[in-house]
Amino acid sequence: MKVPEIEFIPLRNGVSSDTTTILDVLVKIVPPEPEANIQRPALNLGLVIDRSGSMQGKKILYARQAACYAVEQLLPTDRVSVTIYDDQVETLVASTLAKKKTQITRQIERIQARNATALHAGWVEGGVQVSQYFAPEQLNRVILLSDGLANQGETNPDVIASDVKGLAQRDVSTTTMGVGDDYNEDLLEAMANSGDGNYYYIESSEQLPEIFQMELQGLMATFGRNVTLGIEPQGEVVLVDVFNDLELTHQGQFKLPNLVLGNPFVVVVRLKVPAVAGEQQADLCQFSLAWDGNEQEERFQQQAMLQLPVLAKAELEELPFNPEVQRQVALMMSARAKQEAVQRVDQGEYEIASQLINDTRQQLLRAPQSPLIEQEAQSLVELDADLKARRLRQYRKRSHYESHQYQKSMRQSSLGDYYTKRRDRQSSYQNYPHQHQTKAVRSRIKVIQGDITKQPVDGIVNSTNKYFSRDVGVARAINRAAGPELQEAFQQLKSCRLGEAKLTYGYHLPSKWIIHTVVPNWQGGHQREEQILVQCYRNCLTLAEQQSMRTIAFPAISTGARGFPADKAAKIAVREVGNFLANNSSIEKVIFVCFENRDYHSYQDALQ
Repeated sequence: MKVPEIEFIPLRNGVSSDTTTILDVLVKIVPPEPEANIQRPALNLGLVIDRSGSMQGKKILYARQAACYAVEQLLPTDRVSVTIYDDQVETLVASTLAKKKTQITRQIERIQARNATALHAGWVEGGVQVSQYFAPEQLNRVILLSDGLANQGETNPDVIASDVKGLAQRDVSTTTMGVGDDYNEDLLEAMANSGDGNYYYIESSEQLPEIFQMELQGLMATFGRNVTLGIEPQGEVVLVDVFNDLELTHQGQFKLPNLVLGNPFVVVVRLKVPAVAGEQQADLCQFSLAWDGNEQEERFQQQAMLQLPVLAKAELEELPFNPEVQRQVALMMSARAKQEAVQRVDQGEYEIASQLINDTRQQLLRAPQSPLIEQEAQSLVELDADLKARRLRQYRKRSHYESHQYQKSMRQSSLGDYYTKRRDRQSSYQNYPHQHQTKAVRSRIKVIQGDITKQPVDGIVNSTNKYFSRDVGVARAINRAAGPELQEAFQQLKSCRLGEAKLTYGYHLPSKWIIHTVVPNWQGGHQREEQILVQCYRNCLTLAEQQSMRTIAFPAISTGARGFPADKAAKIAVREVGNFLANNSSIEKVIFVCFENRDYHSYQDALQ
């Protein structure tokens, strides 16, 4: 069985032999990548849908569409139930195997909005439906959707969260989805945290089908539950801080979100390391990851020791700081500041909250820049605007959700997607007219038909596999044109993970650099292919920016032999490049070089 890896990225690659070292470390939990035709565990879902009066109109329409989408994705071996509630609770579809999907979706399509909100009672009935057919080898989950407050029956958040935790301890988890600006974010986030599930803030009801898709894809790729991380400093090393907002178990271990194939999770810690004399290398901290598998009652464990070289103070000070660590710490501190600002607002201290947000933004801008840092800084500007305009419900929900996503969501790495899509829903930035910005970005993107190996640009992108094989298409052409030196460079790189990007010289190519990215093969859209392709573009562009490239050329990534539909690939490519250029001025021109006519026309259409 493949197991997750524990990787360490320290702020500096060493500790001092003659003085105390304050060391920030990224502890990266890296699950295996999804394999083709992997057999996922069976699902046992309870859909619980708010049909109170405030759901009238688009909300209930999109809720129905989302629920129907969820049913359509199930296998005949999966189970599903549908519970609806206002001031009354009704089991619309009792738990059943997903064999007769048409009958189930017809029931969902007749849901209409009505009265008040008996949220707790609706959740209880959803939990009962799942529990009746509980099996440990299944993934058993209640998905609760609400746009309002719990104002009927049990309304105490502590009592509700306690009930959810009790159900989670019996391996029935709870995901919550809050729609709009009227629901109780404290309650829904607490339910998700207690229920070992996910929490979503859905600003617009149009997002509902997309959010359901995200939730189901995560569920289907889950391979580890009840995940904990033990942290044991060695000798006199002190654990100063864990920047994530994580709960502790009774045994003093940190609770992590579920392990999801292809979805890394980062824990950021700060250690205080006293002077280490007389050693060349020091054992600093032991990390123990434990989880329950899907099919067995056995609990698995993976351990890793953080070890670093011991250097004289002068040698250590010559080492560079790792910019990724600096960025992650800055983002975690921003998430904390948002939580503190919410507390200040709850106490009526609006000016203090505003000052805190602005001070945090200034600190953030001093970190090494990246698209996510810039998006986070822009988010703080928008939060402060909400606060000054006293849009307090919207302000509170966004602050809660953004902090939650980065610090403890299983979709931690998708915060950039959230920011990007949120920006796409806005008509303009605060400081830039949208139409002007769109035209400016479009002028920096070009689509041509030709040979990428002949482009006189600073860098070109090679779409490859994790071993940099000269297998098909563009990879073969680039290897041939770059010459044998490229193969020698690959031996130094060894390998690269799906969605990541690595850099070599261009050798005999007109371009100085080649960025190699491991791209997905199309498998019907069920193996996170679109999300992986997004990561390919983001990682390539970030690497290009770090190398001060001004011009970069992309091939039609993953189309052709890898089977990705050209229109989908083109839309992702143009969208991601456009979003990056909107936030970064260093790259002056991005060229999509298409070899096939079909790809050329798809990219032209996407650019328009």
